[in-house]
Amino acid sequence: MTHLFTKTAISLVTTTTLALAIAITTNNLAHAAEFNFNWKGDTGYSAKGSFNYDTTTAPSVISETGLGTTKNLQSLSISFFDPLSNLINSFTPVLSGISNYGFLRFNFDSTTEQIFGPFDLGKDDGLPGDTWLNNNLALIDEGFSNQVLAKEFHLNKRDAAGTEQILDLSNNSVQVSKVPEGSIIIGLLSVCSLGFTAHRNLSKATQE
Repeated sequence: MTHLFTKTAISLVTTTTLALAIAITTNNLAHAAEFNFNWKGDTGYSAKGSFNYDTTTAPSVISETGLGTTKNLQSLSISFFDPLSNLINSFTPVLSGISNYGFLRFNFDSTTEQIFGPFDLGKDDGLPGDTWLNNNLALIDEGFSNQVLAKEFHLNKRDAAGTEQILDLSNNSVQVSKVPEGSIIIGLLSVCSLGFTAHRNLSKATQE
């Protein structure tokens, strides 16, 4: 009898916890906007990333610069790939509303859903393996106008000696696509469904 009561209590706690997780996450998603973005260079190198912000406090134009507490962005990540789609490196310039990238330049118009103006994302501490994507407008804004190149965007990496190398160039802009809110919720529900199923199967096995 005690064993049955214990299993019932655990089941109730598990169900309640998962339900609360869904409710809290759904409520947060109602005020969050998440976007994916991508860029491709002329020789096949590419960059992909995502960012999100709170729609209740953000203005129509989001602009972030440098280190420290961001104005609106909650998170911002970017990954770089070679022409064969092999991962070169991944970074999270903004995490929990804090920027850790000194050269950060990010501008987004939520009305047109486009990235514009100075752009600089990645990591550059002058160390081997550092990788970043920037454009001429960012170089000018950062005071490096002498480094402006013929192509607008540049994908850069530091080699084993820490020397800056240009991996790819392109006039291609950074493309943005919004992540449907429903897909995030469906994903969460799928995970919870698996949790319920696993718990039910465990309970059944215990009874047997």
